Amino acid sequence: MGINVQKYNLRLVKESGGRYELDNRKISHPHKAHKIFVEVADLHLRTEEVMAMLALDSQNSLIGIFEVAVGSLTKNLANPREILKRAILCNAASIILGHNHPSGSLEPSREDVDFTEKIMEASDFVGINFFDHIIVAGADSYVSLKSADYI
Repeated sequence: MGINVQKYNLRLVKESGGRYELDNRKISHPHKAHKIFVEVADLHLRTEEVMAMLALDSQNSLIGIFEVAVGSLTKNLANPREILKRAILCNAASIILGHNHPSGSLEPSREDVDFTEKIMEASDFVGINFFDHIIVAGADSYVSLKSADYI
């Protein structure tokens, strides 16, 4: 008597693409990540907290951007599992997270810092470099948790 075993096939499906005016694909500074979160993901226009992820190859060039989670006005519902699943599926060597503060505040919450530390630990465990977490407070205002020594 045999047993029934499910067979699975895992695929990454590109939803859409577009041409964006970036000087190059390499992410070398938090300012460049902020620019992408604003110009490509429109985080500065969202009225609820949205978490996005930049996926980078081994040369720190942008290979994809994902909207990871949509929360409420004051809370983000991102989950490390969902972030890392996307990074692994697109074969990312490194990631940069970004989320907006609809209030315009540049100050990260305790939850922002705790979540960042959790995702740093999880990404290290699976062998993906965690570069930074950018809080987008507006089209021209942001804070890098790494540069500001929050993490």
